[in-house]
Amino acid sequence: MVDLLKGTEWFKKIFDEYYDFIRNYLFYLSADIELSEDLAQDVFMKMWQAKDKINDETIKPFLFKIAKNLFINSHKRKKLDLKFINTRIDNSDGESPEFILEMKEFDWRLQRAISNLPEQCRTYFLMNRIDGMKYQEIADSFGISVKAVEKQISKALKILREKFDHKM
Repeated sequence: MVDLLKGTEWFKKIFDEYYDFIRNYLFYLSADIELSEDLAQDVFMKMWQAKDKINDETIKPFLFKIAKNLFINSHKRKKLDLKFINTRIDNSDGESPEFILEMKEFDWRLQRAISNLPEQCRTYFLMNRIDGMKYQEIADSFGISVKAVEKQISKALKILREKFDHKM
C-alpha cells in the first residue's frame, strides 16, 4: 500500500509539472486541441505503465518522445490549419474598419505561415514564443543541444521574415 501511495504521489507530481507542456507540444504538432488533450492523457497512461522503468532524471525527454510517437501513430501527415493564437480583433480602440480588416488579414497570414513551417521549426518556435520556454528548457525537453534549438528557431524566423518581406 505504501508503494502505491508513493507511486500515485509521484505520478501526480509529474503530471502536474508536465501536462501543460505536453498538451501544448501536441497542439503545436496537430493544431487540434481535442486531439492534443486526448494524446496528452495517453502519454501519461503510457508513463504510468512504464513507471518502474523510468529514470526520473530523463522523464521530460521521455514524455516528449512518447508524445511525438503517439502523434505520429495517430495523425500521419495531415495538412495543418493552425489556429494557435486566439486573437480577437475588435473595434474597441476606435480603429477604422480598414485597419481592423488589415489586422485580421495579417493574423490569418501569420497563422498560415507558422502552420507551414517545418515541424521542428514550428514546434520549437511556438514553445519559445507562446509558452515562453527558454532555449535550454526546450533542449532539455527533447534531449538535444541548445544549438539545435537555436538553429531551428533561427530557421523559423528566417522563413517567416522571407514570407512577409515578399508580401509587404
